[in-house]
Amino acid sequence: MAVTNEPVEAAFSAAAAPDFSLQNLQGETIQLSDLRGKTVVVNFWTTWCPPCHDEIPELEAFYSEYIKENPDVVLLGVNLTKEDHGEESIQHFVKANLMTFPILLDSDGETQKNYQILTIPTTFIVDKEGVIKQKIMGPVTKDELIEQVKQ
Repeated sequence: MAVTNEPVEAAFSAAAAPDFSLQNLQGETIQLSDLRGKTVVVNFWTTWCPPCHDEIPELEAFYSEYIKENPDVVLLGVNLTKEDHGEESIQHFVKANLMTFPILLDSDGETQKNYQILTIPTTFIVDKEGVIKQKIMGPVTKDELIEQVKQ
């Protein structure tokens, strides 16, 4: 499947990334604005999306090989929980697929709406100032993510 890299859309152009405060699978709350000063990769996904499944090894490689060596970069997997099969199913999926990067739950769909997610997976690169620099629709690779966060 081809990956479409789009320039930042007009709705996001030179604007701060919409802030969110979401719980992770351990019940802790993560707020995007608390991560200012770091480059944040925000990946929107569901358990029932085949292209999302395809990119899991790439995201995991990016997390385990690149982020562990670059503490100024963060990866957040945002599950579209309102569109998915419930938290227990998500927990099982994450464990079965050996996903070790942080997974956040968009339980009410507000973050999906604020980021205008129509296609999954969709990944945003948010710079250290909290501005969206890139929107990638479709599965990503480790190398693409490394290239994007280095820009």
